[in-house]
Amino acid sequence: MKSLFLLFLLIFSVSSFSQGEANNWYFGQFAGVTFNTNPPSSLNNGQLTTLEGCSSISDSAGNLVFYTDGRTVWDKEHNIMPNADYFNGTGLMGDPSSTSSGLIVPHPTNPNLYYIFTVDEPHHNNANAYPNQGPADINGNSIPFYDEGFQFTIPQEDDGYNHGFNYSLVDMNLRNGLGDVIPDQRNLHLVTYDVNDPEEIKYKCAEKITAVVNDNCNSIWVITHFINRFYAFSIDENGVDPNPVITEIGPTIPLSSYRRGALGYLKASPNGEKLIVANLQNANSGQNTGNIYLYDFNNATGELENPLLLKDNTLAYGVEFSPNSKVAYATSTGDLLQWNIEADDILSTEYVVQNTTNLGIAIQLAPNGKIYFPQQQTSLLKVINSPNNLGESMGLSDSLDDGAIDLGENIASIGLPPFIQSIFTSRIGLLEEGDTNQIKTQLKLCEGETFELSYTHETSATYQWYENGEPIENETSSTLVIPLNLDSTENLNYTLDVFPDDGECALSGIANVLIEPLPQIQNASINKCVTDIDDFSSEFNLNDAQENVLTNNLNSNDFIFSYFLTEEEAYVDENAIQNETEFTSFNDTTIFVRVENEVPNCFSVSEITLRVTDYTEGETYDLLRCDDNLTGIQNFDLSEIENNMGAEISGYYESINDALNQNNSILNFQTYTNEESYANEVYYRIENNTCSTIGKVNLTVFNLPMLSESFNYTYCLDSYPETIEIKPNINENEADLYSYFWPHSNQTTYQVNINEAGNYSVLVTDLDTGCEAIQQIEVTGVNLARFSLVTQDATRYDNFIEVVIHDDSLSEYEFALNDPFGPFQDSPRFENLEPGFYTVYVKEINGCGIIKRNVALLGIMPYFSPNNDGINDYWKVIGLDNNIRAKIRIFDRYGKLLHEFDEANTGWDGTYNGNLMLNNDYWYAIHLDDGRVLRGNFTLKR
Repeated sequence: MKSLFLLFLLIFSVSSFSQGEANNWYFGQFAGVTFNTNPPSSLNNGQLTTLEGCSSISDSAGNLVFYTDGRTVWDKEHNIMPNADYFNGTGLMGDPSSTSSGLIVPHPTNPNLYYIFTVDEPHHNNANAYPNQGPADINGNSIPFYDEGFQFTIPQEDDGYNHGFNYSLVDMNLRNGLGDVIPDQRNLHLVTYDVNDPEEIKYKCAEKITAVVNDNCNSIWVITHFINRFYAFSIDENGVDPNPVITEIGPTIPLSSYRRGALGYLKASPNGEKLIVANLQNANSGQNTGNIYLYDFNNATGELENPLLLKDNTLAYGVEFSPNSKVAYATSTGDLLQWNIEADDILSTEYVVQNTTNLGIAIQLAPNGKIYFPQQQTSLLKVINSPNNLGESMGLSDSLDDGAIDLGENIASIGLPPFIQSIFTSRIGLLEEGDTNQIKTQLKLCEGETFELSYTHETSATYQWYENGEPIENETSSTLVIPLNLDSTENLNYTLDVFPDDGECALSGIANVLIEPLPQIQNASINKCVTDIDDFSSEFNLNDAQENVLTNNLNSNDFIFSYFLTEEEAYVDENAIQNETEFTSFNDTTIFVRVENEVPNCFSVSEITLRVTDYTEGETYDLLRCDDNLTGIQNFDLSEIENNMGAEISGYYESINDALNQNNSILNFQTYTNEESYANEVYYRIENNTCSTIGKVNLTVFNLPMLSESFNYTYCLDSYPETIEIKPNINENEADLYSYFWPHSNQTTYQVNINEAGNYSVLVTDLDTGCEAIQQIEVTGVNLARFSLVTQDATRYDNFIEVVIHDDSLSEYEFALNDPFGPFQDSPRFENLEPGFYTVYVKEINGCGIIKRNVALLGIMPYFSPNNDGINDYWKVIGLDNNIRAKIRIFDRYGKLLHEFDEANTGWDGTYNGNLMLNNDYWYAIHLDDGRVLRGNFTLKR
């Protein structure tokens, strides 16, 4: 189904600040509200608990980014940011008991950066202790509790210091997009007091923050208040300017009234032209000493002027403006107050709704253009449905049926989260229907439908469209047909940036599009059984087809069904059949069913065939077997289905025609073998007094888990008691599709750890089919090589080293010489070796390890000529070095010891007691420290 609608985008000032940024609120005791739904709905995933101050921010599409109580920050997954964790020492310097403990402001030019402005509760018990940690009494003496009577302590309710006005910077690139406060950009102090005044420095600031976009459209004013001064700090592409614009203007809220004098909200009007402030009271005791003031605000310079006392001698707390910035609201002494601030005599327009609020309640403008305020310590947010309207027509309500919000199990306290007031600038509604004071940004499309989004600026302008934050190429007109992909089934966000050619501020519109799937349906039939088949008409209840029309186990109660004689009428929803439960039809008549979602009326159409027969369709039954013989052919006892029905089956048949004509009934129905591998169907017939019943039996043979007959591991016995992991040969990606049982240990895990060789088995069961198979696993014990070395040296030219593996070695091995990294060879013999020192490495082939052993191959000089010519003047053993110990003795032919030396000696010079020995044969005995003894003779030739 495709259709084209013309819709108007929501448009408002400053493209970098979108309505979606205020779509998620977290406040009170785990309370939350989202404006991503229409009507708004409660959220139950928040972690914040606060009496007053709180702040939250979302992206332009309404997706939560993070939220805070002024000292701890939670990310979009509701986990605490590590660098903003109050109770772990990295907290911010707000206070949950400060009216506006925090206000989140996006960076004007960098979408990944956010400022959190915080203001502390300026408590007199902390001021009394300054510069030490509070609480303290008026004389500076430390006291255990704050003096409100609630036994508030540090650090739970307060950290003992008045920190004043500060800001911290959050970088959303950190923590893989979850964001975190930059450590060296945390709690940067902004001065909002006279640093030379010893009393002001003890308190530093009131509990008020508001923000509004600058008249230049490229920066933001963040505004706070202290005593009789307003401080307007500018934020632009360079960051926060620590030098504020200061306006000294009445009234004066004396420090003697703090902390209570610091309470109350400050708000800028959405158009940035007005400020309204509530000062709870002018003393730290008593009631009804506060006031409400309205100011003109110069949005270009940051200065205030023309103070107007709206209300005096009252207990003032919450303030707000209407979306069109023409109406002001306040809560005062339990009443809701309203003024027309465009009137010549504003004070005369005061409208009071008595006893509608608790003492000291926040009121907050929402993205849908309504104003909400909490019923303290309840789960209710009251609503002003039409805040642009004056008097009773404002639409105040505490009814859930009239816009109030149920918070579920969570509780509202005093505060609600503030936002940059420019977000709520007057704008064009997305849908031109209903109450024009209500702002709609949410579109619901049926799958396959199209819409045309459109906004044409009153003067010439440039247009840029975005889908899910990405620019749409070559789309620069004032209209856009969405969705771009008709096959899209995901929710979409579209944004239009409008850049007026006359230099006015850029505008931005958003549309959140929810793609609603069409009902998944199929053609169906209703079979009506009659005793007289010659009468081809019968009465049908068309609703009997509903369950068969729906697919994917959809519930018919979730849809609206209507029936039509023609397909065309079904599509245009005209001339629906009225007598749907008693519809008379002839055999093989086709009608059409229209199936609709309740919201937003997405529909599909399919056929219903009405058949008049002399039999009824019975239930379909499934008989399942496991493929024990791996052929796909198994024996079935068809009579098993009789356990699930209250009637006796008269016969089983291999085709529906045989069942209708009662031919070729299956005789061996208790041992029936399916004819087609793995899947087959047969039919049953039941006789009764009127019509026969014919139904189908699906025969299914499931494969066993695909396991090899055996699976082998090796275990290195030398590593005992270390364990190895064994498992069946099932891919780890499919491991969760099965259950496991290991008989040797009664374990039910995919893998087990063992440290003994032997035969193991595991029973593997397919969780979907229940079919099971046994995997045999053989664990072979292997060990490091047990070996000795055989060498041939000294008297032969073909010197070699041979590794002799002992019988108690349980594996196969490879061999290398002098290098543990190889190359390794299969042969244990190394030949044609020069005399010298060698290291033999023997590696177990399964990775059990490597054993090394050192050996020396010796070279024996057959003669020497000690005639001092520098050639062969000494007889020695070639191949000895410091790696092997040796003791060498020289004898004459009669066995007389002539000389003895070790491996470090240069050898024998052919003398005995200083006398030259004669030319002759002499004998040697070489004793090596590896146990070898070499004997032989050599010749002395002079």
